[in-house]
Amino acid sequence: MDNNNATIITRNSSSNEYEILQSIKSDDHRGGGSEHSINNAQQGDNKKFFKSISAVVSTYDKLFIFGPGKSQEQFKNHLEADSQFNKTEISIDTADQLTKPQMVAQVRNFFK
Repeated sequence: MDNNNATIITRNSSSNEYEILQSIKSDDHRGGGSEHSINNAQQGDNKKFFKSISAVVSTYDKLFIFGPGKSQEQFKNHLEADSQFNKTEISIDTADQLTKPQMVAQVRNFFK
């Protein structure tokens, strides 16, 4: 995941292979205005983005979140503040921009 995109990868129960379930894109509504109003809009966009991802991963008991920058840490904090994820094991890692096949391989290696 990064600030604008999250790719959800899951294991297919019939083939036992990891595959991309879906990609979620952030709504980016930054416009003009003061630095304060732009920052508030960005925080609102992040919250909406994180809620969209949370809705998709709410049934998983283990999550591995990785990507460049700090988004994975911010998302982990978002999940930890939600009681729905109290029993979810959450791991994070930093990774450069990866292709989709590289992301799938990263997940496969983590859950070996």
